[in-house]
Amino acid sequence: MGGGYIQCDDFCGDDKSGSAMSGVLEELPSQLPESERDTFVSELIAPLQRQLDETGEYFLIPSASSKRLLPIVDLLYDNYRQRFGDADVWNAIELDDESGLDPIEAKWGKGAGWRYYCLTDLRVALQRSIDSDSDVCVSFD
Repeated sequence: MGGGYIQCDDFCGDDKSGSAMSGVLEELPSQLPESERDTFVSELIAPLQRQLDETGEYFLIPSASSKRLLPIVDLLYDNYRQRFGDADVWNAIELDDESGLDPIEAKWGKGAGWRYYCLTDLRVALQRSIDSDSDVCVSFD
């Protein structure tokens, strides 16, 4: 079964950790005050979605965008970490399964455990992007 992958510079995320990226991108604006959401979506999220629509296989997050995304990704990650407590990402993914959510839908962005898994590697990749001035590549097969 295919999935999504997160890479930046010499960092390669765990197997299929980028699969839930669509769910993460949809949820990120909720971490901002309502007055900032439209700008955030139009300036950061929409260009990524357009790239993916055009390539059908990947999108790139430039380091300038990484600088703006990382604080919001950190907020969402912290919310998930509080939600799942001591559970590691694999246990969080199992909770998706136990909830009765379709495993394929969960993997592709509906599952909170899968989003938590995605955020874990996305945070590292964004920081690497900032440190190395490299693009983050999120690819799908």
